[in-house]
Amino acid sequence: MSKTAIRAQRFMMGTLLLISMILINTGFDWGKYIVYFIIFMLYLSAFTGFCPSDAVFEKLFGKRQSE
Repeated sequence: MSKTAIRAQRFMMGTLLLISMILINTGFDWGKYIVYFIIFMLYLSAFTGFCPSDAVFEKLFGKRQSE
């Protein structure tokens, strides 16, 4: 994954976590499901070596030149 794709992926993950924390703290309990989704995707990536967001961001930003 290119550096730009990694940075975009981390920005997206941080934004989703921020949104979920805002939702939870303003009384919308379903915001916790965003956190559960992120946790699930991190475990999926760790156990299978495949992360769907990696594939999406590679398509958007391209792979590294050396690959």
